[in-house]
Amino acid sequence: MKFTPCEYKVLVRPDKVDDVYAGKIIIPDIVRDKQQISQDKAEVLAVGGNAFEDWLGAKPKVGDRVMINRHSGYQFYDNSDGKKVEYRVINDKDISLILEA
Repeated sequence: MKFTPCEYKVLVRPDKVDDVYAGKIIIPDIVRDKQQISQDKAEVLAVGGNAFEDWLGAKPKVGDRVMINRHSGYQFYDNSDGKKVEYRVINDKDISLILEA
């Protein structure tokens, strides 16, 4: 299945993170609550036609690793190939930085 974002939207695939366990340590609820205001790493998969047109400097492109606001946009899942894959559609302004190697 192919997904094409419209206007200023960006399609990303967030990294899978287990919020309950870090290694073999159970993370308490209070710590998980603090993590809710944090950022997630994601990969840019597709960019809408109007995305980043008013940005100055570096612009994220398909394949870039980025940091996004944890609760931005909306998520959906694709099961077309038998595996459940999470995607998120966000506004271009929800990308806070580009991760470079």
